[in-house]
This record gives sequence, structure tokens and C-alpha cells, in this order.
Amino acid sequence: MKQLFNLTGVLVLLIIILSSCGGSPESKLVGTWKAQKVETDFDEKYTTPEMLRQVVEMQKETYFRIIDDSTLIIESPGSSHETQWKLDKDNNTIAYFFEDNPASLNELGKLSSGKIVSESTTPLGKIIIYYEKE
Repeated sequence: MKQLFNLTGVLVLLIIILSSCGGSPESKLVGTWKAQKVETDFDEKYTTPEMLRQVVEMQKETYFRIIDDSTLIIESPGSSHETQWKLDKDNNTIAYFFEDNPASLNELGKLSSGKIVSESTTPLGKIIIYYEKE
């Protein structure tokens, strides 16, 4: 009887260890990602504080859901876009593309310390969005 309990304990421990080590990097990204922080560096000659506030709020209203190891849904007020995505494991860059144009990759951001950091340059200046998984 004592051996049965020892064997059961060893099996439970083995299952816990294997499950914590398993899973691809892509599977760990599955879930809903929302903007937690938005930083801007816009040329103040072309923007007003109100315009800046609107840009930041618009970015915070847009989020994305990674459904599985290939499907990404981008949600923004009034629209939803289903795309395909992939992770470049060499530099932790996440890119997405539409099924009808797989050669045209759009960078979503870089995975860094459990966050996805999206950095882009617009005609008004630079914007950085920090997404966190819910």
C-alpha cells in the first residue's frame, strides 16, 4: 500500500513537471491582449493635447485575440479583422498577414518580458503600445 502511494506521488510530480515545461512559445501567446500603456512622441507643431488624448484612447480601445497558433483577430470599435500570425523565434517578433496576401507581413510587435511591445512611426511622430495578456 505504501509503495502505491509513493508511485502515485512520483507520477503526480512527473505530470506537473512535464506540463510546466511543455507547450510551444506560440501556445503561450493564446489569449486576449489589451493595451495597458501608450507612449507618444509627437511633434507638438502638428498636434493638440486633445488630438493626442484621442489617439491614445483609440489605441487603448483596439485589442487583439490570439486564438491558436495561427489565428489572430484584431478588434477595434466597429470592426473586426481575422488574420494569420507567426512568431519569429530568433527575435521574438510577432507578425500578421491576411490569408489572401501571405507575402505582405505586418509587424504586430515584439514579445518582451511577457508583454507585446508595438512601436510605429506615423506622420505625427512615434507611438509605442504595451499590450498585456488578460
